[in-house]
Amino acid sequence: MKPQETKFTFVYKEIRQCILDGHVLPGSSLQSSRMLCDQFHVSRYTINRVFDALRKEGLIEIKPRLAPIVVSRKDTTKSTDSLSDILKQKDSILQVYQTFALIMPSIQVFASQDCDIEIMPHYKKAMKVSRLGLSAGGWRPPANLGYDIIKAGGNSLLGELYSTFVLYNKLTFFTEECPYFSKQFLQGPVSVTGTIIDILKGKDPSIKYKKLSNMYQKLTDSIESTLKYLSDTTPKCPPQTGMLFTWNPMRGHDYHHSKIVDDLNLKIGLGEYSVGMYLPYEKQLASQYGVSVSTIRKALCELSQRGFVKTLNGKGTIVIEPDDTRIHQLALNSGYAEKAYRYLHALQLMVLIIHPAALDAAPRFTRSELDELAEKFTSPGSIYLADIIKSILKHTTLEPFYVILSETCRLLEWGHHFTYYKSRRHSLSHLNKQVITALQQLSEGNRSSFADGIADCYRYILVRAKKNMLEKYKFNTANIRVPEKY
Repeated sequence: MKPQETKFTFVYKEIRQCILDGHVLPGSSLQSSRMLCDQFHVSRYTINRVFDALRKEGLIEIKPRLAPIVVSRKDTTKSTDSLSDILKQKDSILQVYQTFALIMPSIQVFASQDCDIEIMPHYKKAMKVSRLGLSAGGWRPPANLGYDIIKAGGNSLLGELYSTFVLYNKLTFFTEECPYFSKQFLQGPVSVTGTIIDILKGKDPSIKYKKLSNMYQKLTDSIESTLKYLSDTTPKCPPQTGMLFTWNPMRGHDYHHSKIVDDLNLKIGLGEYSVGMYLPYEKQLASQYGVSVSTIRKALCELSQRGFVKTLNGKGTIVIEPDDTRIHQLALNSGYAEKAYRYLHALQLMVLIIHPAALDAAPRFTRSELDELAEKFTSPGSIYLADIIKSILKHTTLEPFYVILSETCRLLEWGHHFTYYKSRRHSLSHLNKQVITALQQLSEGNRSSFADGIADCYRYILVRAKKNMLEKYKFNTANIRVPEKY
């Protein structure tokens, strides 16, 4: 298994990178420790350790009862990205923009519904940029307003994705050190910031989605044109080294035993380990996952608490039918409740991103693959959605999109019992019929209907999970909205 990243490490790296990339200008304040605790899901102790490390590096100044101030230094007044660095990563940078052009419109429309934008913390600063241009803070106030709006949507995963986009998009370089991009995208009789704000203030989701899609596509085209121009006009264009895109929504909680629990949970839910089967012995599992036997025992203990397995002395660990009473008792645990809501948020996210993912992947399905899937979908008791998602992932060529989809799927491994038990037979039958219909649409060349059908599968799962969590475990799911079709 991959080494675990500590909470301190990932928070330190991200805040430090934001400072070095010019996301926070010298003389400006970082967010308060309370806000950063909320953003990164860590304790104030961890944030204070990060502040202390940044202070020792000379990146921030700390005064009593005030948010830390970014220190004005020669190497932080501008982006640390040089032209050479940008050109080395140009293919990867373009993929970041292409990915977020596909997923950000639906995310922003979802988050901005019934949101009063004018009361958002960064609204006035963004409007100042709209009137005065880059001299009023550049792209930062509009980007911060975008985060405010997405945060108001109530799903922390959406905010984490948005922050990741800001971290990787290199906008400081393009807007402040590249006149060609400014002429391509920012110059014109109408302010880009003002246009985006007007779009987000709209009431019709379909119109907002269409306009935002056009705006993000224009941005992506401008980035592509700019990168080509820079490449063509640079005498010795450096070879591509790429840029490792990462998004880990479980960062800081990505413990080895949790990964094993989720993987075994998935295999039980998919029927690889069906009721009545014994799991491999502890030593076999330890070898399989590359961990100690004690880590395996910790994972099996949690699975047992969930009611999925039972350890029999001298025989091993057997898969059992989940017990609603045991799960209900477990649901009273605050940590378990937090995971349950994160599962619902992951379902929301999947509904929003799987449509563009399926639509983008659809042209790359071959006739033989379609026939093979159709044959596989004649097996009773299987979860056809799992097979179709594997195929969509296989045909997802944008690396950032692949990472986001994979991590979202990993988050969904946690919640099989909420959707399938004890109504497993009815739920699977309904889902499998939807997947078969979607595959038929794809076979007939109707890619849009195929994407709609796959998104509807996750809408159905979200509705079922909400209902089960409310009725059986008394979770308050009223604030978990089901995304519309845009």
